Amino acid sequence: MIVSVVYGGTPEERGPSEKNAKDIAEALKTKGYSVHLIQFGKDIILKLREVSTDIVFLCVQGRGYGDGTFQAMLEVEGIPFTGSGMRAASIINDKILCKLLFDRYNINTPKWDILTKEQYKNNSYDYEGLGYPFVAKAPTQGGSFGIELIKSPEDLPLIEKVFAFDSPILLESYIKGHFYTAGIYEGKNGCTSLPVVEGLDLDHPDAASLKEDSLITFTGAYGIKESSLSPELNSQIQQMALQVYKITGAMDLCRVDFMLSQDNTPHVLEINAVPGLKKCSLMPLSAELAGIRYEDMIEDILLSAVKRR
Repeated sequence: MIVSVVYGGTPEERGPSEKNAKDIAEALKTKGYSVHLIQFGKDIILKLREVSTDIVFLCVQGRGYGDGTFQAMLEVEGIPFTGSGMRAASIINDKILCKLLFDRYNINTPKWDILTKEQYKNNSYDYEGLGYPFVAKAPTQGGSFGIELIKSPEDLPLIEKVFAFDSPILLESYIKGHFYTAGIYEGKNGCTSLPVVEGLDLDHPDAASLKEDSLITFTGAYGIKESSLSPELNSQIQQMALQVYKITGAMDLCRVDFMLSQDNTPHVLEINAVPGLKKCSLMPLSAELAGIRYEDMIEDILLSAVKRR
């Protein structure tokens, strides 16, 4: 089987996408697949045809790439690929659309609202009504890009940075607590829920503490810590992740991120349809805790997509 691992994305996400693709390509080679590592470009379909691609392992990220754009191109051309289809990918890559789904299906998520650029420029939005602190997020961005913590009215100018990515943007109540993540992928025996783990920002270890309001980001060195939560709470988080996976129409794999508040209430932050899959990413590290070899997980994801051909 000829597998083309395609990477690329917005300037912010291109580098991480390439790192994911290189580790995935090496894993598939060790499993005996014929692998081509290809950068996304306007001639991507031609490149895929030139190497007689049987299936694409999709690693592209960001708006105009992994947000349903590349998925739609592959669907039109009849080329199989890993991960969610065009419709699901377009929903998952829009945080505002996801929030609407979470509310519709009564999935606990932080209080949120939409802010337009006009409201921001005219200072006509009721920030006090939402409440400080809150987080301003660019709906189509991932990888902790386009996100700012607004602790007080003095921080409102930071919102301008978020509008550089998107408009309108998402405003979300800040949840003081700990960051947890739950990965899901389709394996040989059906849907596999990986262990719930706590994400650690190793560059800013104090960010994960309850001592101060701060954002936990994963743009530098990061790791995980095995969950010390009760079995009941771990199960609740896994079930919530599985529900998010199903209602968004995700396929093959996803990672669902949570904030656990001080009263131990899990709040869904977002779902990632193209999660980081380099060996040191959150989801592979979680799989390692479960005794799942990196190469086996990558092959399982590939074979899940092959079944739909």
